[in-house]
Amino acid sequence: MKQILKNVWQTDKKSFLLILILNIGVALTSSISIVMLIPMLDLLEVSAGDSASVNWLLRPFVGLSYEQRALVIISIFVGVLLLRAMFSSIASVRQNAFLQKYELVLRKSVYDAISASSWETLLDRPSTNLINLLAIQCRQAMLCLQWVIGLIASVFSALMQLAIALWMSMPLTLLTFLVGGGFLVLFRPFQKRSKDYGKKAVDITREMHGEMQNQLNSIKEIRAYGAEEHHEALFNDISQRSFDVHLRTAHLRVIPQLCYSIAAAVLVALAFVYNVLFLKTGTAQLVILVYIFSHLWPVFSSWQGQLQNIQSFLPSFEIIKTSIEELTADGRKAESKDGALPFEKEISFQNIGFTYRNGDEEVLHDLSFTLPCGSVTALVGPSGAGKSTTADLLLGLLNPTKGEILVDGKALTPETLGAWRKAIGYIPQEPLIINASVRDNLLRFHPEAGEEEIVEALKKSLAWPFVEKLPEGLDTILGDKGVRLSGGERQRIVLARVLIGNPKLIILDEATSALDYESESFIRETIRSLRDKTTVLVIAHRMATIRGADRAVVLLDGHVAEQGSLKELLEKEDSYLAGMVSVE
Repeated sequence: MKQILKNVWQTDKKSFLLILILNIGVALTSSISIVMLIPMLDLLEVSAGDSASVNWLLRPFVGLSYEQRALVIISIFVGVLLLRAMFSSIASVRQNAFLQKYELVLRKSVYDAISASSWETLLDRPSTNLINLLAIQCRQAMLCLQWVIGLIASVFSALMQLAIALWMSMPLTLLTFLVGGGFLVLFRPFQKRSKDYGKKAVDITREMHGEMQNQLNSIKEIRAYGAEEHHEALFNDISQRSFDVHLRTAHLRVIPQLCYSIAAAVLVALAFVYNVLFLKTGTAQLVILVYIFSHLWPVFSSWQGQLQNIQSFLPSFEIIKTSIEELTADGRKAESKDGALPFEKEISFQNIGFTYRNGDEEVLHDLSFTLPCGSVTALVGPSGAGKSTTADLLLGLLNPTKGEILVDGKALTPETLGAWRKAIGYIPQEPLIINASVRDNLLRFHPEAGEEEIVEALKKSLAWPFVEKLPEGLDTILGDKGVRLSGGERQRIVLARVLIGNPKLIILDEATSALDYESESFIRETIRSLRDKTTVLVIAHRMATIRGADRAVVLLDGHVAEQGSLKELLEKEDSYLAGMVSVE
């Protein structure tokens, strides 16, 4: 609980203090309204008793006529209630706004940590875990804070009522305090168990999100294999475990509440008997005492419930803080520069070595080659040779373990990475189409583009003929993963997305491997038409894909085995490219 309070204090101490002051106002006015019941009952000639506290309270009204006393007492009582209502309303609005803002800030912190994290860190984390952090755990952390504020508010209220109770009957008040405090100590283990269940709930929620994504992504295969029952059983098992954890958490709250309720009834009865038989307390004072104890005792019960709720939600806050620290441990957000990084001569890989964070061996070692400006270069090699890792280094997603990448003689650094990415276009093997309109699929990555630029890019990629025929044209929703389009059409939309940014370098990472001959030929011809205007790196494992390239770089076991013009390498009988031709 200290962690979340420290975090809140650092986030917005002024708003937090204001909420506490308003809650103190609510507690204070509530206590005053309770005390004012004594002169009101005395006004009705109900015996108020003869204790010093009662006499002190009634002293201001001595000497006033009955009508004057009635007017003053009622005015004070109504005024206090109105003041309490005002404090309560403002506190409610302010607290709600504060909690929503806290969730917003927390979610932004997680999002910023994801944005700043290294590519390797993101590869180690399933996307469902990150979505779970943003959508579920941030809300749970906010609810934890809500319970913390509720606990603090109830402490203020209890202190006020405790002061009144001590003023009227110290023995009974001390007895109530000791019994209530004893119960809090007795049920302390319940708080630890609540936190344990909270951690299990976090893990199960994360597992459930992962299973839902897996099943939704593979629903076609599930039906094709007739495996619906097996997957239904997997989902039901996770759902049942989630149900069990939450049910046990609920049961954990019942036992303390039952014990507190029984003790409350006993204590109120004892208070009544003790005051009537031994202290001979006046009726008005007795009514107030019973009223106070009937409200003071449940405070201890509410504290127990609030503490257990805090413990059950606290793991969400802890996992958020831990995740933010892990995500940002070795990451740095690329700085955004105005305009793209100048690129007029060549890109040079100089003695590049790379080892993945948890890897034992170098994936790339002593990698050296150049990409001349305006050329089309093919990067080929068998699976596992390091082609995609090389592309990720060129995109700035990974940083070389040793060596450096130079653009026109200047090394790529975190300071220049943002401007460099503005000069790059990337087409992956699996085309990224979001469940939105054609227009949104382009504007999401180029928000500054106008209507004419969108249409021109679609025409250059030869996507405009089929986009124009869609029911809503540019505003047609393409469905999940672009389900309304063929594979070739999806890649043309992606190509239009690349062309709209006028990139100086285009990287095609196995972009045509899943396309039919006609679609692949189209993509190849479009890329060829960009020659001399744009530098192109084509990563492929088929000869048909790289025909028309100027140069080729062959990777074997993480190093450059061959490089040169396509013609030169094809003429070598024992070259890797010659082997590709013979296989095809």
